[in-house]
Amino acid sequence: MEPDDVVEPDDVLEPDDVLEPDDVLEPADVVADLADAAPAEDAGPADATPGPAVVWDQALIADAATASCTWTAQQTVLKEGKQITLWNLSYTSYESIDGVLQPITIKAFAAKPAGKSGPMPGVVQAHGLGGMAKPANATGLAALLDTYVIAYTGPGGGDGPDNTSGGLGPSALAGKRLFDTLPDPRGSWIWAHAMAAMRGVTCLEVAPEVDNTRLGITGYSAGGVVSWLAAGADNRLKAAVPLSGNLAWDEAVKSPDAWQHALLTAAQLTIQSPEWGALIAKLVTPQVALGLANTPVFMVNGGADEFFPLSSTAATIAALPTAHYLSIAANYDHGCYVLNDTLKDTLGVPLESTTAIEARASERAKGAQRAFFHHTFGTDGRYATLPKPPKLSVQSALGAAIFTAEVDPGPGQLSVDEVSAWWSGDNAFTFLEIPLKSQGALYVSDPVPAPPPHSVYYVDVLYTDGGFGPFAERFSVSSAPVLPAGHVPKIRGINDCGLDMLFGAP
Repeated sequence: MEPDDVVEPDDVLEPDDVLEPDDVLEPADVVADLADAAPAEDAGPADATPGPAVVWDQALIADAATASCTWTAQQTVLKEGKQITLWNLSYTSYESIDGVLQPITIKAFAAKPAGKSGPMPGVVQAHGLGGMAKPANATGLAALLDTYVIAYTGPGGGDGPDNTSGGLGPSALAGKRLFDTLPDPRGSWIWAHAMAAMRGVTCLEVAPEVDNTRLGITGYSAGGVVSWLAAGADNRLKAAVPLSGNLAWDEAVKSPDAWQHALLTAAQLTIQSPEWGALIAKLVTPQVALGLANTPVFMVNGGADEFFPLSSTAATIAALPTAHYLSIAANYDHGCYVLNDTLKDTLGVPLESTTAIEARASERAKGAQRAFFHHTFGTDGRYATLPKPPKLSVQSALGAAIFTAEVDPGPGQLSVDEVSAWWSGDNAFTFLEIPLKSQGALYVSDPVPAPPPHSVYYVDVLYTDGGFGPFAERFSVSSAPVLPAGHVPKIRGINDCGLDMLFGAP
């Protein structure tokens, strides 16, 4: 995302090129593209059981000889006031066609701080559904992290010769490529996207400026999903920061308005289809994808996400066998919040402003990337130790409640900037902020009306390095969300962002 694009809906996160915000509103566009595609043939009943013995072949993924990583067109550009060296990059990855792996060419951009010779850490950035790599994606993250970055275009994506990758895109096969899991789960575009990411890690390994013992991955939306899959499959990775993307899609679709339903409908499938069953069972179930993971993860997610609600967030992090961090951006979602200012100003709907939501999401995403990669790679002493996640409790009596949080005061140069409890009484559709104040070892709220029994809530602690004004570096650490039993989130519809629900329609 270029700075002059920030007013466009596709770029609402405004975290530059770090978050791949060009994918924020694209799901509705993707659904429209799929609906316009040729009708899918009736394949008849399918057997969900066949498939490869190994979904992820580490030896194949890490084979540098077949990756054929090629850097060209070196140049120097200015990004965030820093000189950045930029290359075009191409390499070979794979997709599965009818159960047979086929080589495809992946186009990407590589960037590093100019004049920095290394060895330095390397990070791969993955984009979302319908997205693609741009030079600024690589240079923006390289400037933020002061390290080497590869931003690639997934199979079938791109809009020009420098960033158009080979293979089938997510809307291929009349929209079924996302769910092309029979007889081989590797036929899904999600698998091919993740394979392209891990082959990008292979290019990091052979880049002379990169320390191949300090490798990471990050990505937004579908790129966040890819980050999770790579964290579970690729033992070379030392850190992952998924943004607005998680696993446990079976939890997400318990809401009839979850956006996965629209993608399935466009592909003439449902959650009862065996293709969906195979995707869940063999690719995006946390216990399958993460069962052997040893990659530390710092996850950032929107509190009201329509693709990846807090119910799927909770199920994903619960399956992690390793320590993790979580940051929840309250009221942030997959793009519908851009309507908030219009609804608030013209119709009087009491919603938080678009600007406030964007700022919160950007600060948490950039902060997590900066803090976690510096912490894991040992590149900034301020982040040598990260604070422990907070713990939240709620005491209710006589119709009032007090929120109390146990908060790590922050090690070293880090300190607590602010602490807030966030609660929703409408099934995570909207969240209200409850400030907490320091009272000795605890942070405590003033008495507030007791939340109803079905409420969703969590506590979020914003830390700072103590820098002055705009030069301060901040990140947040949230508690796991507290969800009522059987929680089904209230989700804005993909076609109209749930305007009917905002006005009280059933």
